[in-house]
Amino acid sequence: MEQKDFLQRFGLLADIQETIFRIPFLTEAVHSFILQPYEDYIISKKLKICFELKENLSFLELNIVHCEITKQILQELKIINYGIQESIRIMMLGKDPKIEFYSMGDGPFRDPDIRIRNTYISKI
Repeated sequence: MEQKDFLQRFGLLADIQETIFRIPFLTEAVHSFILQPYEDYIISKKLKICFELKENLSFLELNIVHCEITKQILQELKIINYGIQESIRIMMLGKDPKIEFYSMGDGPFRDPDIRIRNTYISKI
C-alpha cells in the first residue's frame, strides 16, 4: 500500500483536523498542516506531521511549543481513532509520528505552489 493511500485510508487528515480543534492552543495557533510520509535509511515507514503556526516564533519558542504539545497531539490522535494507533504500530513498527512546528512560511511551508490552495500530504 502506497503511503499516501495509507494516510487517506485511515482518515488521518480528518483526524488531524479534529485533533487541532480538541487542543485549544492549536485551535488558536495553527495556520495549516502537512503530513510527510517517508522511509528512513533502513526503509522503515515513518510519518512526520508538520504544523505551520500563524505567528513567527523564535527557535526557543518553537521548542517550548513542541515540548508542551507533542504528547497531547499523539494522545488525542489515539483517542480519536484506535485505527490510527494500529496503523502506526503496523506501518511504522510501533514508532509514533514525528511532530514538528514551523513559523509561518518556514520549512515545508516555504514557497507553496500557488495553484494548490492547501497541500496536506507531501513527499520529503
